[in-house]
Amino acid sequence: MKHAPNSHPVHIAPLLDALTLTLAGGVSWSLRFTRPAMENHYQIALLLAFLLALLLLPIAGAYRQSHWSHPIRGVAAAAPGVLLLFAGLMLVATMTKSTADFSRVWIVGWGLLAITGMAAWRGLARPLFTPSTRRILLLGSGQLACATAQHLFCHGQHNQVVGMLTLPGEPPVDAATLPIAVLGEFDDLERILGNAPKAIDELWLTPDITHPLTNSVLQAGLQQTSLPVRYVPDLTLLRLLQHRISNIHGLTVIELNATPLDGPEALVKAVLDRTVAALMLLALLPLLLLIAAIVRIDSPGPALFSQPRHGGGGRIIRVLKFRTMRGEPDLGTQQAQRDDPRITRIGVLLRRSSLDELPQLYNVLRGDMSLVGPRPHPLALNAQYRKLLDTYMQRHRVKPGITGWAQINGYRGETDTLEKMQKRLEYDLYYIENWSLALDLKILAKTAVLGWGGRNAY
Repeated sequence: MKHAPNSHPVHIAPLLDALTLTLAGGVSWSLRFTRPAMENHYQIALLLAFLLALLLLPIAGAYRQSHWSHPIRGVAAAAPGVLLLFAGLMLVATMTKSTADFSRVWIVGWGLLAITGMAAWRGLARPLFTPSTRRILLLGSGQLACATAQHLFCHGQHNQVVGMLTLPGEPPVDAATLPIAVLGEFDDLERILGNAPKAIDELWLTPDITHPLTNSVLQAGLQQTSLPVRYVPDLTLLRLLQHRISNIHGLTVIELNATPLDGPEALVKAVLDRTVAALMLLALLPLLLLIAAIVRIDSPGPALFSQPRHGGGGRIIRVLKFRTMRGEPDLGTQQAQRDDPRITRIGVLLRRSSLDELPQLYNVLRGDMSLVGPRPHPLALNAQYRKLLDTYMQRHRVKPGITGWAQINGYRGETDTLEKMQKRLEYDLYYIENWSLALDLKILAKTAVLGWGGRNAY
């Protein structure tokens, strides 16, 4: 009997990667040293690496995409988890004051051998992970059945639709308009399964909502077959939202605005955020004190100010910034504009370079914000645009960020037209619905290289 694609191999992939990482560390040690026995601290490091790999690689999304078994793309997907693993080992070594006990050459060799080994076992085992083709018979010939067949033709390279059966109550259809042939009526199911030239592997039930099935139909037909039966619900109305089906105490529920940033993934992001924020605050402390002094000298008023803005889940947080305007900040909907008379002399430089945002590292350390996420807007601006853009408030499903996907794609600064805000919203929602640790690292890297400034920063 044919197995479902990707049913078991993906479950053992973390173990294989963990073993590869551990073995790579051992091989690197044997190449670096000529001693007969490995010291205890190296053995402890390899044991921690094995355990961390089992935990961090799945959390970091190494096996979330279908190409996880590809020798190149699969290793690239696992790279953020591997980097997080080595960062964790470095943190442990720093806390135990044992960094000097480890050879730098060994660490570099370990990393290179680990990458090579992870690519090698994927390349050798990839044929075993390629799922066999499933032959599927669709029960239904309406719009949902046609849409399902078209989707499988476009995206299901390991799924073959052999035909459709018309369900009771469905109107006659023109065969010329269908993507696949109608092989008969639902009552012909047993005959068609018995006479099929090649075995059918699964039945997919695809009824239109306008022609609901009765329990008697299901009991009379589907329960009499030993083939797996998959039910395709008509969720057309949910396509506008990112949804996920989950089970709570035996009750199936559909989460209408799901995001990858839930559960263990949120913990990984929070640890990364607070660790980097703490290190940056320590490293940038002299610069922060210098900027604060210059702001005070340049114009009367405090060096810092805070604004109420929406945080994760829509709750109100106080966002810190260096003061760049004279007097009290405007809490209305008016955004800073080019040659804005309210901006101070030092404020022009701070805003163009985005140095005025640095105090938000403290917001990240507190847990109010993230390093990467949708930029927080003033409350009045949110009140304005939530009436103009239907999905506007969906951007507050996650914590706001110091930088974001929209910002590195050119949508930073003033949004003086509805079209600009619409584009920023599209980028923000893409980030929320497609988050991964790799995407965060990409955004941080581009922000570091390109800076937070730009032609729209003023």
